[in-house]
Amino acid sequence: MLRSHPELEQSYAKSAPINAFAAPQAVSSRPVASRAFPPIISSTARSADDVANDVAAQLEQHPQALVSGVEPDMYASLRKLVPGVQYHARAKMLIIKPQDSPAPKQQRLPGSVCVISAGPEDQAAADQVKVAAEHMGCYVMSKQNISTRNMPQLMEQMQALQAADVVVVIAGVDSGLPGVVCGLVDAPVIAVPTSNGASNGLQGLGNLVAAVSSCAPGVSVVNIDGTVSAAVMASRILRTAAARVEKLTAAAAAAAAAAPSNGNGAPRGAVANNVVPAFEALTLPTAQAAAAAAAV
Repeated sequence: MLRSHPELEQSYAKSAPINAFAAPQAVSSRPVASRAFPPIISSTARSADDVANDVAAQLEQHPQALVSGVEPDMYASLRKLVPGVQYHARAKMLIIKPQDSPAPKQQRLPGSVCVISAGPEDQAAADQVKVAAEHMGCYVMSKQNISTRNMPQLMEQMQALQAADVVVVIAGVDSGLPGVVCGLVDAPVIAVPTSNGASNGLQGLGNLVAAVSSCAPGVSVVNIDGTVSAAVMASRILRTAAARVEKLTAAAAAAAAAAPSNGNGAPRGAVANNVVPAFEALTLPTAQAAAAAAAV
């Protein structure tokens, strides 16, 4: 799932060993398929005390907490109530890590997310996607100043776009960008219409209609300014793929353990008899779809 790209290789070299299915011991040791996403706390229309209580409760279950929609005055209040606050001003998000114990080295999901945006008006939304996706275990690359009116710049970033397993496109200044990107990559593309850009007089409705009406099949669209939803969707895509790999690996390991040896250290034909049915059971929907397509 890890595609070759310099940014990805450097990030994984600095992060924890690639074991997407191992959670920090203090949080959970369950496999990735059964672990819940760390919740994101909203501060909209709430008091600082309420948000601080939610943060304290979340830190008992997760190694860090994320608060969205944090205005500067809310940040000034929360930093007095909660220690270890890291504020992302442009994204208006807070990351809080416990101070009484060392934070575990961050575990990464296999795969990567690439967030691309056009003009400066899109950067706040791009930062929100990046911070939220990283909070949920994704490695995120950010590419800025990419638009359909500057195709050479877009083509220069093709290596990064094609290396990503999920691409999130901020459809604000350039609402036609998601369709163009979808036609150039094989990965899922998630469009995030924003209330900025050429159609901001319609509060983002024009960007939403343009993204939904894209002629490129395969563009998924979230709500206007739905940056957190886009980050959650990207994380779910990577986690679902990781859970699939986990099931296949477990089935193959169980079959290999149950197979007798032929004396040379290699298992007998019983391995194939055990692994193949397990693999076919997991890939049955894909096999049925391929057979139906071939029949047509």
